[in-house]
Amino acid sequence: MKVLVVGGSGFVGRALTSRLLEAGHEVESWDRAPRDGGPGFMARAVDLLGDGELPRPEGGPWDAAFHLAAYSVPGMGWTQDLVLANLRMTARIFDHLATVAPGCRAIFTSSAFVYAPSTHPLRETDPLGSTHPYALSKQLGETWALSRREALKVFIVRPFNQLGPGMAAGLLVPELMERIQRGESPIRMTGRDDIRDFLDWRDAMDAYLRLLEVDAPSGSIWNLCSGRPTRVSELVHGLLRACGQERPVLFANPVVEALIGDPARLMADTGWRPSRALEDTVQAIAALS
Repeated sequence: MKVLVVGGSGFVGRALTSRLLEAGHEVESWDRAPRDGGPGFMARAVDLLGDGELPRPEGGPWDAAFHLAAYSVPGMGWTQDLVLANLRMTARIFDHLATVAPGCRAIFTSSAFVYAPSTHPLRETDPLGSTHPYALSKQLGETWALSRREALKVFIVRPFNQLGPGMAAGLLVPELMERIQRGESPIRMTGRDDIRDFLDWRDAMDAYLRLLEVDAPSGSIWNLCSGRPTRVSELVHGLLRACGQERPVLFANPVVEALIGDPARLMADTGWRPSRALEDTVQAIAALS
């Protein structure tokens, strides 16, 4: 297949591009600072927030497109401008695809943060309602993408916590690895020992590739998650053990919240299964950090 990856130089974009190429697909990647190309791979410098015309496909339309580009660190200083920037990027991409590649599979990566708080594993039919600006930007993006579901085969993916090497600065894992490597003890966490749904990045890539083949109606929505509840403290201690260390870990806030997904719909529709344990993930992160 001929596949466009928008935001191809980010954590997920790099991993996805590599997997697509390994699977024999022809890949075009867009980013503000693209990587060098290679066999079956073309990289373009594209500014989604600029006013210039977006590139058209060469040698025939794209069969599928993954839209990953976004401001995506929930803990950054969110403003109205950042929320609207994420919406503008999504709107430009989906409107462009509807014009130059009608009928292609257009996959929008949203976020689990769009859901309203819940104590049970979240399903795709559960209500939305996060108050975080990042989540709002993703919810608005979903709405825009779905508005093009007649011109395109629109799929929405709501990833929970995807973990792997090369994650963006400002996220939990790279911050923890930096603190572990500089010998901080005890490790004092400014956040909470929340219950989260962690998924190995390789399992996530397996799922994305399944979406290139799934027979599902336009407008379908899937959670991308492991379904396994894990405390943040388990992740921290796992990273410490993977680095051959043990240290005290202290949390400043005793309140605990849960954000766990139910992957049943994705598994039923695609045959995908998460297969890697958290221990495998942290070992890979430590080895590649």
